[in-house]
Amino acid sequence: MADTISSPDLPKIKKHNAGDMKDMISNMPDAILHYILSLLSTKEAVRTSILSPKWRYSWTQLSVFEFKIPHPLYELLHKSNHVERLCIEILKITIDANKVTSLVSSAAKHNVHDLQLSIDDKKYLDTIFVLPNCLSVFPSLNKLFLQLGSLLYVRDGICFSSLKTLNLSYVRFVDEKSVQQLFSGCPVLEELILYNYYDHYDCHTVKIDAPNISSLSCSSTPTLKFVLVNLISIVDANIGLEFDYPQSEQYAAQCVFELLSALKGVKSLTMTSDTFQSLYFSADTLHLLPLFHSLTHLYITHSWIMDFTLEVLFDILHKTPKLEVLGIPMVYCLHLVDEEVTINSVPCCFKSSLKFLWISDFNGYKYEVQMISLLVEKFTILEEMKISFSGFLSDCLEEETAVKNQLQSLCHGKFAIEFK
Repeated sequence: MADTISSPDLPKIKKHNAGDMKDMISNMPDAILHYILSLLSTKEAVRTSILSPKWRYSWTQLSVFEFKIPHPLYELLHKSNHVERLCIEILKITIDANKVTSLVSSAAKHNVHDLQLSIDDKKYLDTIFVLPNCLSVFPSLNKLFLQLGSLLYVRDGICFSSLKTLNLSYVRFVDEKSVQQLFSGCPVLEELILYNYYDHYDCHTVKIDAPNISSLSCSSTPTLKFVLVNLISIVDANIGLEFDYPQSEQYAAQCVFELLSALKGVKSLTMTSDTFQSLYFSADTLHLLPLFHSLTHLYITHSWIMDFTLEVLFDILHKTPKLEVLGIPMVYCLHLVDEEVTINSVPCCFKSSLKFLWISDFNGYKYEVQMISLLVEKFTILEEMKISFSGFLSDCLEEETAVKNQLQSLCHGKFAIEFK
C-alpha cells in the first residue's frame, strides 16, 4: 500500500514550498550556475534569463558562444563580458559579408582565443570570401578554424602574431599569393591541420615556412606540391592523400616523396594506404629518401586502396633505424594470395628497436597467417603484438578461435600477443 500523508504534515509542507523553495534558483552558488549554463547551447543559455533576477545577465559570463546565422542571437555578443571561444556557423543561407565582419570585429573587442567560422552553402562555391583584416588586429587569437564553401582571398600584410593552431577545412584559395600570405602571416604557428585541402588555381605549389610547427595533419589530392621549410620542431604528422591522379602517377609520387623528405625529423608519422599507393610509382627512387632518425612511431591506416606490394613499406622501414611502434593493416598482403611470401632484406629496426606491432583488418586468411609467421621469425626484441580482427572473422567464433590458437603457437612465447 502506498504511504499516506497525515493532515498535521500538510501545513509544514506548504510552508516549506512557499518559503525555503521559493528562491532556491536565485540562491544557487555562482559556480554551479555558470557550470549549468556552460552545458547549454548559446540560445538555451540566453533563455535562462527569465528564470530569476539573478539569472537575468548570468549568460553574459559565458566564455563560449555558438551562433547559427541568421538567428538574431549574434547581436547579443555585444552584451557579453568575456568570450574565449566563438563559433559562427552559416548554413544554406545567403549572408551579408559585412555581418560576418561585424561578428569578427566584436570577437576582437572581446579578446577571443578560439575562433571557428563555417560557411557551408553551394551558392558560395564560385564567390570570394575576403579574410577580414580585423582578424589580425587582436593578439589574443591563438586558434583559428575556417571551413569555407567559397574561395578564400587573403589581403597583403595580414598577420596573426599569436596564432598557434590553424585548421583549414574544405578551403580553396583564389590564388597562390593568398596561400603564401596566410602561411607567412603565422610566425608562431605550432599546429597546422589541412582537411580536404585542394587547389583552385593552376599553380600547385604550397610553401609553408614555419619553424615552430610541431604537429601537421594534411588531407588533400596528391598533386598539390607541399614545400615545407624549416620544420625543425616537427613531432607528429598525419598524411592522407586521395587516390586521384589528374596529371600523372609519377608527378603525384614525386609530390609525396618531397613531402616525406621534408618530414625527416618527425617522431610519429601516420599515413594512409592511398599515400603509400602514390609512393609505389616512385619505388625506384625510394632509396633516396633521407633517414628518419627521430621516427619512433609509424602507423599505416586503411583507406580504400587495397592492392599494392609490400616493397614500398619495407623501403620506408629501412629508413627508420629507431622505430619502436609499427601499425599496419593486413590489406598489404592481398597481392600475396598466389605468391610465395619472402623478405629479402630485414630492416635494422626489426633487430634493434621495434618493440610493438599492431596489425589491423586481419581476416585470418592463409596468406595473412603466413605473412605474420615470416615477420615473427625476423623480430629480435619485439615485446608485444596486437591483432585486430575484421568484422568478417569476428562473425565466426569457431574460425576465430582456431586462428587465435594458430597465431599463439607462432610466437612461441617470445612476446605477448593480444587479440581485439
